[in-house]
Amino acid sequence: MENNENLVAEQVTEKVEQTTEQTPKTYTQEEVDALMGKRTSRLEAKIRREYDQEYGGLMDVLRAGTGKQTVGEITESFKEHYTQQGVQLPQKPMFSDRDLATLAEKDAAEFINAGDDDVADEVARLEKLGADNMTDREKKVYQRLTQHRQNAQREAELAKLGVPEEVYKSAEFLNFAKKFDSSTPITDVYDIYRKTHTKETKPMGSMKTTGGNDTGVKEYYSREEAAKIKKEEYLRNPALLKAVENSMLKWK
Repeated sequence: MENNENLVAEQVTEKVEQTTEQTPKTYTQEEVDALMGKRTSRLEAKIRREYDQEYGGLMDVLRAGTGKQTVGEITESFKEHYTQQGVQLPQKPMFSDRDLATLAEKDAAEFINAGDDDVADEVARLEKLGADNMTDREKKVYQRLTQHRQNAQREAELAKLGVPEEVYKSAEFLNFAKKFDSSTPITDVYDIYRKTHTKETKPMGSMKTTGGNDTGVKEYYSREEAAKIKKEEYLRNPALLKAVENSMLKWK
């Protein structure tokens, strides 16, 4: 009997071990982020150690010899020195504005496709670098990435209101939004868009018109006049919204 009990216990233990081996361990998102963060930190520390081992001594000599601290300052110091000695230094390739825009768009697309974190990191790097130290290509990349982040934020605000993606990404709405200053809240822009683009339907049988239907709306409003009109006035008078929208097409 005792031998049978031992045999059963061994079989149960063996099955539990096999089940444990076959069941992969799962991780929460927090655990994944923590593991990736530690891995990235170790990788960065490794790169810094390798850099210091290979270039640390050289940088110490260059700093002592030039009296400069950063790589950029040291580079400029040597450029000035060798230029005075008549040395022809290699020049960076010159690109046309069109080629530069194409390359910058490709660079920006790589960051955008990589995800929001990569976009944020590159924007932070360029801002730390400063506009005076950016290359023309980097300036275009920065402009494209900041525009992408602004558009993503505006889309998120509209999605939060329940606006369908096919609406806020439509060419019609995007062209309409361009008529407003970038500081205008996108929710206000959409509110005006929704009311000016809502098709009004008349009840069946209301075919006759009445005289003296003067809404008090002018045919044209200047930019300054439109800026003084309150949202409540638009809500009370849809014809006013339409008149202002038509006027926007004539603004310069």
